[in-house]
This record gives sequence, structure tokens and C-alpha cells, in this order.
Amino acid sequence: MTEGGDDQLVSIRKQLENLNDATDDINSYEMKLESVKRQFCETQLMFNKEISGIAKKLAKQISKSRPFFELKSRETEIRKFVQQAAAEFERQKTAVEMAREQVQLLHQSLNNNLESDAEKHYVDVIEQQLDLVREAEDECLKAEKMHAARVRDLLQLEMAMKKLSQEHGSSIKKARPYYERKEVLTRTMNSQLELMSILESEVQERKDRYSDSMRVLEQISDQIHQERSSQSSLAQSSDADSDSS
Repeated sequence: MTEGGDDQLVSIRKQLENLNDATDDINSYEMKLESVKRQFCETQLMFNKEISGIAKKLAKQISKSRPFFELKSRETEIRKFVQQAAAEFERQKTAVEMAREQVQLLHQSLNNNLESDAEKHYVDVIEQQLDLVREAEDECLKAEKMHAARVRDLLQLEMAMKKLSQEHGSSIKKARPYYERKEVLTRTMNSQLELMSILESEVQERKDRYSDSMRVLEQISDQIHQERSSQSSLAQSSDADSDSS
């Protein structure tokens, strides 16, 4: 077999391995996908059955307590925003302190430098560092305002929840199982939908790999066919030349 033929054989084996791997992966991911789809349908049925059943029994309490639980559903996110804003504020305060320390160090270096033209060399650097201090202070002020705004949002939310709790405490207590169960099932379904999307992407990626390998095999097949046709033509031409001589 020629060197080109050896290369083709190696490539064919590689693409066949890719096809087998892609096929195994496709089957595996499709089985997982079907399993998650079944779980999602089961959760959806459970959601409709449980939530609808409770809603019929506690329609009045659920309606009265809805504003409270809508606010409560935002509480975790708003607290997260407060924490993020606080962390950013602390980071900007540290940046200001570091920038100011650099200015102090530059002034100390200037005072300790006995060269006659030292001030001329330091003044531009100090001015640049002072600009950095001002920029850091501006960013710190923005971060402080953002933190204050986030804290204000949280306080307003807590006050509104407290007021609603005082006004509709009994309804909130009775409706709590409904909203808590609804939240759990909704979170579960969202997770299942997300997993379904991931698995669908994995299946499609393996199918694309399968198609790519099939395309390469077709190209190799065409190449082999062309080479054999060329060899056959050359052989026929050689035989014709021999007959004529």
C-alpha cells in the first residue's frame, strides 16, 4: 500500500472511531434527556395538582397575602445586591487609601532627596498620582451612594413586608404552605428546564461531530475513487502506447 493509502487508512479508522464515540454519546445524552423530560412532566403534573388543590381551598387567603409573598420573593435578591454593593464600597475605599499612601510615599521620597532638581522630577509624578486619588475618590463616592441606595431598597422592602404582615397576618400564615410549595416546585421545574437545555445542546454537538466525520469519510471515499480512476486511465494509456509500438 502506498504512503497516501496508509494515511487514508489511518484517517478512515480515526473517523470511524469518532462516529462510534459520537453515536455512544448521542444515545447516552438522549437517554438522560428523556429521563429529565419525564421528571419535568411529573413535576408539572404535581404542580398543577397540588397548587390547584390548595388554591381552591385558600383562594381568599392567597389573594390577600399575595403582595407579601411577592415582596418576599424579591428579598433574597435585594439582600444579595446589598452585599455586592457593600463589597464594592469596601474595595473602592481600599483603592483610595492605597492611592493616598502612594502620594505620601512620593512626598517622603522628595523630602529625602537632596538633589537640587529633585522637585522638578517629582512634581509630574505627584500630580499624576493626585489625579489617580481623585479618580479613586469619585469611584468610592459612587460606590457609597449605590450601597446606600441598596440598603434603602432593603429597608423599604422590610417595612412594606412588616406592614402587610400586621394587616394580613392570619391570611399570610394560612397561605404560606401554598407559596412555599409553589416556590419549591417552580425552582425544581426551572432547574429541569435548564438541564434539558444543556442536554439538548450536548446531543446537538455530538450530532454535529457525527456529521463532520461522515463528511470527512465521504471526502476520503471521493479521493480514493478519483485516485483509482486516474490510475486506471494511466494504465489504459500505457497499454495503448505499448500496442502502438
